[in-house]
Formats: sequence, C-alpha cells, structure tokens
Amino acid sequence: MARNTLKQKCIHLKHFYTFLQQKRITYRTVTVDDLAAYIAWLKYPDISEKVIPLNMEPRFREQCINANVDTIIGFYNYLLMHEDLENTLSEKLVKFVRTPGKGYRSFLYGIAENKRQKRYLLHLPVPKNVLRTVTKEDVNDLLKATSNVRDYFLLYLLFETGMRIGEALSLWLEDIDISECVIRIKDRGETENLAEIKTVNSPRRIDCSNDLLEVFTEFVGYYHSEGIETNHVFIKLSGKNAGKAMDYTDVDNLFRSLRKKTGIYITPHMFRHTSLSMLNSAGWSPELLRVRAGHKNIYTTLNTYVHPSDDEISEAFKKVSDKLAIPGKDGEN
Repeated sequence: MARNTLKQKCIHLKHFYTFLQQKRITYRTVTVDDLAAYIAWLKYPDISEKVIPLNMEPRFREQCINANVDTIIGFYNYLLMHEDLENTLSEKLVKFVRTPGKGYRSFLYGIAENKRQKRYLLHLPVPKNVLRTVTKEDVNDLLKATSNVRDYFLLYLLFETGMRIGEALSLWLEDIDISECVIRIKDRGETENLAEIKTVNSPRRIDCSNDLLEVFTEFVGYYHSEGIETNHVFIKLSGKNAGKAMDYTDVDNLFRSLRKKTGIYITPHMFRHTSLSMLNSAGWSPELLRVRAGHKNIYTTLNTYVHPSDDEISEAFKKVSDKLAIPGKDGEN
C-alpha cells in the first residue's frame, strides 16, 4: 500500500474515533444506524448543534465520504477475522448483486452464470466531476510568477510531462537523460523527503523537449553546487535545511504563493490533467496516454481523459452537418 494511501486511511480512522468519542459509544457497539449518523456528521459536523447556520456547506465531498466508509468497513472486516468480535457490521453493509443496475443483457445472459459484484449499502451517489484543467495562457502567467529557476522548472516539468508531484519529487539527477531527451521514473522506495511513486505501474520513461532540458541544465548549474549532498533534483533553496530534498510541504507553500500572486486556482495535479487532456485532444491513442500517465488499467485513462470537449463536438458536427441536410430544404421559402 502506498504511504500516502496509508496516511489517508489513518486520517479516516481518526475522524471515526472522534465521532465515537463525541457520541460516547465504543467501536464494539457501533450499529448500522451509528455509521449512517457518522456519514451525516462527516458531511455536516455541526448537524448536532442546537444552533446551526441556514446555508451549511458540506465539509467533505461524496468521494471522500465514501472513502471514509470503505476504510471503516475494512477496519471491521479486519477485526472480524482477527479478533473475537461479535459485531458483524462489515457483513451487514455489503451485498452482492448479479446485475448491478445494468440496462442491457450480455450475449450469454441466462446461459452462463453472472459473476456477482460487491456493493456497499451506505455509499453516497457521486456526481460526475468536470476535469479541472488550466489554459496555456494561465500556465504562462504562472511560470512568469515564479521567483526562481527551480520553481519555473518544476511547473514546466509538471505541465509538459504530466507526471505526478510525488514522481517529480522522487527524481534523481541521473534520471534525466539529456542526450536522449528522456526522463525515467524509478521506484526507489522510501526516500529522504518521503516522496514516492504511486503504483507498481508508475516506473516508466517519459519523452521530453529540448526546451525543458535547457531549463533543467540552467537549474542544475545554478543550484546543484559541490556542497549539495542529496541526489534529488528538487532541493530546498533557503533556510536551515537549504540543500536538502524538497518535500510536499515546500510544494504546498509554493502553490499557495502562486495562487495568491496570480489569482489562478492551481494545484500540481491540475498540470497533470491539463497535459494529458491536451495530448488526447492532439490525437494520442488511449494506449499511448495510459503509458505516459503510468496507469495500470486503460479504463482509468479512458474514464479520466478521453472525453471530447464542447468545441471538439461542435467542430466534428460541422464536418458532417451537410450529410444531415434535408434535400430540397434550401429551395423552400
């Protein structure tokens, strides 16, 4: 399990135990109704107060709440298997269905036995999210707002390659091959800045441009002096830890500063969405996108990035609109 995933599950359990403490119940006596109340508490923490605001904003999105519920179910499933626990909450919240809401029947329906699929009873419906990207003009403004070549190179790297921020922070100097214009993402396990690649499919090679490598060369020549001991590409530039590997907190502070300077809402992952979406619009096949993104399953790539924009749909319609014209329509008054 990835370190960030493990950290997230620990946060979910912390929320759950905070809820149990407020309700003065123990984890051994939790019921389905208690877990339903926990979901409501996650969405609106002030729901039990005597005076609550009229326009309450949800604390967590549906995806986050469902992830919390998954962690709690896994927790009780673990206890059920390893302890003498009579609470079968995890079993009560899971059902298996053969045709999970499908409006069609397969070719062998009624002949071959359908494989049952797991469904969680307390999952919230998740609205379809619009992929958050930035325009090239915004990217240019963000690059101009950087105060040093390290930050400029980091933003340029994320935009051109579409790599995850953890992969960028995990890069070593030898991973960037200037002669071949290639960046190699490798799995080195736990690193000094706690950065890591996401999955076993993340190690890969990424082609890059000469322009990006020119910025890299300038950055290395300016900041990677003989006194720098770390082999990480991205390093801290000031303070008592100057010269050590840059970490997630440094990136968070950088993006907070950029949002304040430019008024553009931006996160590291939005550069990834932007880069891969632009490659899709340029005609890249889903398999090429899958490899560049470091996805295990091509359906992850298809569901995330292979979606035509409104402009692309309009342009495609204009190309075939004459084929839909009714004969003789032009001659009518």
